[in-house]
Amino acid sequence: MAIKLVMPQGGQDITTGTIVRWLKEEGESVKRGEVVCEVETEKAVFEVISPQDGILLKILAGDGEEVKILSTIGYVGKEGEGLQLDEKQDVKKTDREAVVPKISSGEKLEGGKIKISPKARKLARDNQIPIDELESVREDGKITAEDVMRAIGSRKIAEERAAIPENAEKRTPQPIRKATARRLSMSWRSTPHIFLTRSVDMTRAEIFRKEGQKKLSVTDLIIRACVLALGQYPEINASYVDEETIYIWNDIHIGLAINTPKGLLVPVIENADKLSLEDLSRERKRIVEKIISGKQDTTYPARFTISNLGMYGVDNFTAVINPPEAAILAVSSVQRKPVVDEDGRIVVRDLMNITLSLDHRVGDGVLAAEFSNEIKRLLEEPVLLKEE
Repeated sequence: MAIKLVMPQGGQDITTGTIVRWLKEEGESVKRGEVVCEVETEKAVFEVISPQDGILLKILAGDGEEVKILSTIGYVGKEGEGLQLDEKQDVKKTDREAVVPKISSGEKLEGGKIKISPKARKLARDNQIPIDELESVREDGKITAEDVMRAIGSRKIAEERAAIPENAEKRTPQPIRKATARRLSMSWRSTPHIFLTRSVDMTRAEIFRKEGQKKLSVTDLIIRACVLALGQYPEINASYVDEETIYIWNDIHIGLAINTPKGLLVPVIENADKLSLEDLSRERKRIVEKIISGKQDTTYPARFTISNLGMYGVDNFTAVINPPEAAILAVSSVQRKPVVDEDGRIVVRDLMNITLSLDHRVGDGVLAAEFSNEIKRLLEEPVLLKEE
């Protein structure tokens, strides 16, 4: 049976993707798990994998074409197999022009005069908008006040973009930076954040991660601690929908905020609760190497994100929740500091601050404290991280 190849989403708010290149041609044999196509969204480049052994039967969108997310871009099946194309799902190409047709000035003429309402004429005159430059969206070509207001808005945007302050250099953000700005601005405006910071004694963890043949990173231990804590507090592994609905997710997908040459990206460790500590470490290395190279093969959205700035010597920071997730953990650097132990002695310990940002609509300060304390407990008793 022929199986569809679809444009991966690669992010909650992504609507379109572009075919970068097909690595296989129609009629060419493919193996299950083999990369057949590379596509790009505003977040990253993704590899489309063949779901089975067979033949690339049909390519529905060629190199450079932009299509809607989750639409079918090709088919893989047995040689000679017939296809029944699904018009509702196949090749939903994006509309580059407005859906509503625009009527040119030549089509607005009625007896040699442009059709325009009195209100629109006065509005255009007051704002010094030439009538012959206006465009109507009505079938009869008559210009209305709404058409004039649209022209005024377009002019203001153009003027604002053109006006560059003195002694300033204008830079256009890359697509990833634009996507980050849009999503996190929306989150900051709409999501009530709770911030809670805990200090974690990482002395035992530092010794633990260096034991054995394969060295573990601090990030590996933090990921594992978060996975186990999410299992204990599933209310954190959630998404707020509305006043009547909160989704508690059964799967645990961990996002890692990674700085790349293109900007901040969040690759995902899928089904992290099914992986051992060592497996998590291997998967973390794999997805980080891939995302830095400009590619990503994870298609599931993260349920919980970790942002680690420890390598930059940061003492403490807070992170903005990435919707529709309900929480994000900000991790600071491990620093050797003097502390007073239980016997009243001053000793040097490896301390690290973690700050949880939680959507207050999903939980309160008590839930945030309990979840953070569980992460702290697991990191301070690192042998628990190896338990299945």
